[in-house]
Amino acid sequence: MDLGVTIIGAILIAICIVPIILMGRNRKKTEKKAFQSLINIANQQSCIINKHEICGDFVLGIDENRNFVFFFKQKKEEAISKFVDLSEVHICQAVKKTRNVKIDKENHSIIERVDLSFILTNKNKGEVKFELYDEEINTQLSEELQFVEKWAKQINDRLKNKK
Repeated sequence: MDLGVTIIGAILIAICIVPIILMGRNRKKTEKKAFQSLINIANQQSCIINKHEICGDFVLGIDENRNFVFFFKQKKEEAISKFVDLSEVHICQAVKKTRNVKIDKENHSIIERVDLSFILTNKNKGEVKFELYDEEINTQLSEELQFVEKWAKQINDRLKNKK
């Protein structure tokens, strides 16, 4: 009787734990693949990623020696890769696009997009945006707001120090 209960208990524990382990491995594999793609983008510009951070389905990295910022995001069918030379950047901004919705006679602000935007010194070139979150693609906002604020501050500190 005790052996049967032990076996059933072990099987139930395995049924609960195995999916968690598999999801963790899959996430690590995806993160490693995204980081490798970021390294490849940097290598094309003769840069080396000194510092990087992964958040959800995207990774952001910087070459601190050459002052380049790199971005890679894996959407369902497409991969988005961008970079910006900080020597051409006037300011970096955390951009949050919201819309107001009325629920039960109360107004609520819903975040539609979160971008890391680089305003270039040459106004004719416009700006470069790294799309971190889009409500239509991502089902839920996670750490993108903290991430964009943190990186915008770090990049602006670098821009101030270089002047």
